[in-house]
Amino acid sequence: MNIETLAPYLAGPGAGLLVCLLVGMGVYKFMASKVMPLLEGTVARHLQQIDSMSERHGAEHQAILDSLAELRRELTAK
Repeated sequence: MNIETLAPYLAGPGAGLLVCLLVGMGVYKFMASKVMPLLEGTVARHLQQIDSMSERHGAEHQAILDSLAELRRELTAK
């Protein structure tokens, strides 16, 4: 094979594939360095809010159970 037969392939589909790979690498680097840390922080804050809500729900649940137990004691004592 000589350069005259390879030139149309390298200038056409080969160059397009190379540009596509370079753009893909650039998008990957951008996503890995900029977008993923933002998403990580957002997900961490969301999970922290869920944990806080779960703790409050547990405390409210326990307060309701204590109130119902106290109410039952008062009703059965009379």
